[in-house]
Amino acid sequence: MTQLLAAAKDTFTRKGFAATTMDDIAGAAGMSKKTLYKLFESKIELFRAMLLRSLPDTNFADAPWEGSPTSRLRNTLREAANVALTPGEIALQRLIIGERQASPALGRMFAEIIIDTATERVVDLLKAVRLHPRFQAVPLRLIAEMLFGMVFGHDYFRLLTDTGFRLNRRVLDRRIDLAIATFCAPDDPADELPRPG
Repeated sequence: MTQLLAAAKDTFTRKGFAATTMDDIAGAAGMSKKTLYKLFESKIELFRAMLLRSLPDTNFADAPWEGSPTSRLRNTLREAANVALTPGEIALQRLIIGERQASPALGRMFAEIIIDTATERVVDLLKAVRLHPRFQAVPLRLIAEMLFGMVFGHDYFRLLTDTGFRLNRRVLDRRIDLAIATFCAPDDPADELPRPG
């Protein structure tokens, strides 16, 4: 199944959702169309399964769980970047954006399966973090959405639109630290970000 869903993702991102046929995916996966239809009744069902396969990555299962709540939040945002800003994920985003007129359900499906799951994961982490007093009354979902925007916004849009753009991990890590410092009180005064000279 893993090979089939990987072949589906590769075929969808290369050809586009509308132009991809079940024959294309069956051929890429090395199986017959009949076998593919036994597993999935439609192309949209296969696309949904492909997104659901991404959930372990979206849950950032590789993020280290030791340390303070703020450290766990930082690790999760770093792991999210390792997943969301890869060439394969950016290609999938381009596909969804390109197909939004012909297949608006793809964008809604992606939002429900991937974006909402990732946001809820960060909301759960924020429950254990000490927020700055000015954010105490702000809904945690809004803070999670703002963290994602601050951390990924620039690089995500550059990667979507500029094929020559290269991700700078050092800058991204600094952006993660600044985003966390905006919302979260330090666990320890030693965790305060140094001010530039």
